[in-house]
Amino acid sequence: MAESERQSCVHCGLPIPPADLVIENNEGHEFLFCCHGCRGAWLIIQGAGLDNFYSRNDLKHEPLTEIHTTQFDSAYLQNFIIETATGSEISLIVDGIHCASCIWLIERYMQQLPGVLAARVNFATHRLSLRFDSKLADITQLCWKLSQLGYMPRPYSQDELRSSMESERRNLLLRFGTAVFLSMQLMGFSIALYAGYFSGIDPQTHLLLQTLAALVTTPVVFYSGFPFLRGAWFSVRNLSPNMDLLIAMGSLMAYSYSLFALFTGREVYFDTAAMIVTLILAGRLFESSARHRASAGLDRLLQLAPPIARRLVNGQPQQIDSRLLEPDDLILVVPGDRFPVDGLIISGSSEVDEAAVSGESLPVFRQEGESVRAGTQNLNGTLTLKVEAKAADSFIARIGRMVEQAQTRKAPIQNLADRIAGVFIPTVLSISVITFFYWGADQNALLHAITVLVVACPCALGLATPTAVMVATGRAAEEGVLFRGGDTLEAAAHLNLLAFDKTGTLTEGRPQVIDILAVNDQRELLDCAARLESGSRHPLAQGITSEARRRQISVTPLRNIQQVPGKGLIAIDEKLLGGSADFLREQGVFLPETDDDSTTSVVHFSRNSHYLGAITLQDLARSEADEALALLRSRGYSSLLLSGDQAGCVERLSDNLKIDHWLAQLTPELKTQEIERLKNEGNRVLMTGDGINDAPALAAATVSCSIVGSSDIAMEQAQILLTRPNLLLLPWTLQVAQTAMSIIRQNLFWAFSYNLVAIPLAASGKLLPVYGAAAMALSSIGVLLNSLRLKRIAPP
Repeated sequence: MAESERQSCVHCGLPIPPADLVIENNEGHEFLFCCHGCRGAWLIIQGAGLDNFYSRNDLKHEPLTEIHTTQFDSAYLQNFIIETATGSEISLIVDGIHCASCIWLIERYMQQLPGVLAARVNFATHRLSLRFDSKLADITQLCWKLSQLGYMPRPYSQDELRSSMESERRNLLLRFGTAVFLSMQLMGFSIALYAGYFSGIDPQTHLLLQTLAALVTTPVVFYSGFPFLRGAWFSVRNLSPNMDLLIAMGSLMAYSYSLFALFTGREVYFDTAAMIVTLILAGRLFESSARHRASAGLDRLLQLAPPIARRLVNGQPQQIDSRLLEPDDLILVVPGDRFPVDGLIISGSSEVDEAAVSGESLPVFRQEGESVRAGTQNLNGTLTLKVEAKAADSFIARIGRMVEQAQTRKAPIQNLADRIAGVFIPTVLSISVITFFYWGADQNALLHAITVLVVACPCALGLATPTAVMVATGRAAEEGVLFRGGDTLEAAAHLNLLAFDKTGTLTEGRPQVIDILAVNDQRELLDCAARLESGSRHPLAQGITSEARRRQISVTPLRNIQQVPGKGLIAIDEKLLGGSADFLREQGVFLPETDDDSTTSVVHFSRNSHYLGAITLQDLARSEADEALALLRSRGYSSLLLSGDQAGCVERLSDNLKIDHWLAQLTPELKTQEIERLKNEGNRVLMTGDGINDAPALAAATVSCSIVGSSDIAMEQAQILLTRPNLLLLPWTLQVAQTAMSIIRQNLFWAFSYNLVAIPLAASGKLLPVYGAAAMALSSIGVLLNSLRLKRIAPP
């Protein structure tokens, strides 16, 4: 019995309680398990021919013991499947993954199942991307098979992604807060130690201060700095040195030597180890927040389509999950609701706000036989729709996938320090080893070798980029410009082509009255028009009422107003009409011949069947747009106007602003394709847009930009956000990016030049650790002072 107590489970590696011992005889060999769950999982793995799973070195013995019997809902899972040219695809979040061996097992086990074409697991997110042939494999069975291994899959959702990113941000914030608090305490001890080194201090006080410094530094290095230590370990294991390795080496060597010095009566450098971790954590926290905001923007995009729809069953509306709608289902959409799926109107007519998909500020009249898209809003009529595509294949869902794909296709911007780290670290280690053996007979050989590591601590190298990024982004924020991170700064510094959306970006996005043509009196016409239009939320109506208020005309709303979708308004009691020329003619009003300009909107009015005149409105260009584009042209940038509006409007604006090229009547897909084409030709493209329909193009561009007042998704998606509605901020923003990159290059040059001088001095024994640490501090101060020059960039 004592021997059994010492046995471990063959599958999970846990000790086997004597009462739970399960024995399996196989080909003359006896295998011991702690439960029937482990035995079942072991038999599955053996039967799949994956028994070498147990021989992998990176296996962590976490229980894979539970054999799940959950029944997976086939109809529910079907809503998450995307049909592509290469097969059916689904993304699953998998619970129970503990290590790389878990990933190895899941990928190989799933790939050998009939009908599975590819299986890939992301260790960071535990997201399984599965591609399979739906004719040969059923997703319910695939999920059940995976659960038999002890891993529980569930459909990937934005909620899961949000939860994961929030957890990461809280973790970083806690580590950073801990590091800041303890580093502040450490600074007091370090100042006293440095003062004592030069002015003298009694041994007991000296030892006490060093011990307290060691106590407060330990959690900073090993708790707050754990993400760097983990990243450094993976970089070493994968033979790919990165910035984490530099940071970990610097902090660990300073910490380790300081512990050695503490017990041998020498000077300690705990403050160096702590400050490296604290300052770099600040940059990591900023990057985490930027990723969180980008994810929130995509989430808002997907939430445009309502989760609940009214499906008609025997003529009666019943609420149903939008994801369960099937093609040819009939649904009811009432005024004020957004369309949950793409559909065909089979009954009713209404004006539809399509700004979310087309960028057009004016509502569009839709009637029986016309299609509407998910995410757009029904304004004033009750509609019956026939579903044309499932929610997963709707227009808004496809835009969401386009945003995700554009984000993943974006080439990662590698920091210069990361690119050089692969040479720097091995070089420093080699010099340190050579130094130790060169001074082998000297009692200070180890001291000289450690001095090389201390003086070569990549503090200046680690601060070169984040300090410049923090100062540049802080200076930009003072002027109303928000950068998403250092990668945006670097990319913005190398742009050569600037693409713009029209409505709301280069224009005000609000129609304004530019002409009043009255048969008799202009003021009388504007007064009648404002009273008729005051109860409407149509953009043209708001433009007319705004003009009346500007001219100090008191607006008294009329009662008993009848709205004719897509045509105009009728005040029944006053016999006052307003709308298009065709609408007034249909009502028996005689109008003179009109030659309406396609670049403007004209509203005609009559009273008692007598024509009163017309009011012309136009979405005007921003007042500063001409100056901003002229300034950008003078700096050598090319410009492009991409719009979903009519060609006449786009051409006129392009000519007025002297834009190099323009394209009109573009869908979000066409905008994205144009951006991709330009990038494939070698251009580095900035896309500036304000609408939800611009989100795919914003994500596809090298750098994306939005102006305050844009849709939530455009602002959240943008890598640069102008929080003041002034296009003159854009040239200044690009100047800040170029200056910041110049400062970063100077910082890196100084950091490496310092090492080229300091390391030979340390290796030759000319430099003691205390002076090496001082030199390192001076190099860091030089980097900080150089970065602070960004604060002096003149305002726009």
